[in-house]
Amino acid sequence: MAQVLEPSGTPPHSGTEVTFTTTLGTVSPSTAETDASGRAVARFQASGSNGTAVITATSGGATVSAAGTLRIAVGSASVGAIRLGANPASVSALGGSTAISASVVDVNGNVLPQVAVSFTSTAGSLSSQLVTSDANGIAQTILTTAQQATVTASVGAQGGSTTAPPPSTGTGTTPTTPSPTTPATSGTASASITITVASAPGILITPPTVSPTKGLPATFTFVVTAATQNGTAIRNVSINWGDSSASQSVGSFTGSQAVSHVYEKDGSFTVTATVTDVAGQSNSASTSVFVTPAVQVGISITSSPVPAKVNTQTLFTIQITAPTGVAIVNTTIDYGDGFQDSLGGGATPQARHTYTVPGTYTVTVRTIDTAGTTSIGTTTVSVGL
Repeated sequence: MAQVLEPSGTPPHSGTEVTFTTTLGTVSPSTAETDASGRAVARFQASGSNGTAVITATSGGATVSAAGTLRIAVGSASVGAIRLGANPASVSALGGSTAISASVVDVNGNVLPQVAVSFTSTAGSLSSQLVTSDANGIAQTILTTAQQATVTASVGAQGGSTTAPPPSTGTGTTPTTPSPTTPATSGTASASITITVASAPGILITPPTVSPTKGLPATFTFVVTAATQNGTAIRNVSINWGDSSASQSVGSFTGSQAVSHVYEKDGSFTVTATVTDVAGQSNSASTSVFVTPAVQVGISITSSPVPAKVNTQTLFTIQITAPTGVAIVNTTIDYGDGFQDSLGGGATPQARHTYTVPGTYTVTVRTIDTAGTTSIGTTTVSVGL
């Protein structure tokens, strides 16, 4: 609405023409007539542009002063604030995604649809860096990161149309055309939010100081610490021994715990332990171990009397030397004449046998130990008449 006054302060006659111009959008009608009070009314249409519309009015030789120029913020130029939110507010230490939502409002607190929101992040990647707000004034992007990241959303007015406004009637009969004017780009706002990384629990593995032996228990030490950021309780610790055996669950614990395992094969293996807390955060650690072949049991056989005689009982004394930690499960003796006996366990078993035919016989002793190793010892016996 333009109010026209004569130098005397009174309104002019009705029907005085007033010409409106704008730097952004359109004014309709561009020329309006005053009513009895000297007022001329026109309607401003933004036409989908963002910026500040500078509207002026002229009537005859009178023009609105700079101080009286009308300025209307349009679209992003009228932004008042951006409010940022994230769901979830933290991601896993192994990496994850979170939805970043920017709510854009104008200076009066009303939502601003169809404005461009620019997103930047100090870490990770964004699914979209330029998003147009929806009907509710919300613009959303997805952040994927494994590091702490600060996301900033910004809205700034874009320059308006530089098309020349409608011609003015000027002071004479020849129309004059004002020069194009680029509107101001005030009306910017930004906000930032920091996405944290939920720390994971820790786990360390200490292998045996001496290489394990096939068939013998090997003791490993596992040290578990809760997540330093939130101190979340441990839910479970599982161990993959790397030897095709099923993973072993050892439950929940923090601190140090020793766990033993028996390797049924020799060679190199990779032990992997995984700790998981009640928040679902997990961490793993691995170590290599070399399992040495099983050590053979030493077997010594003596007989009495020497030489042995037919139809006379011969006493066999067996001395078994086993590695540390290994016990004898069973011992068998083959007398070499088609007969044999089982002697059970023990380190110094004895056996008695009577030969009925003279000759030289090979006596064989076999042992099976707790490591699953079979060892063999032999001796010869001469049997006379």
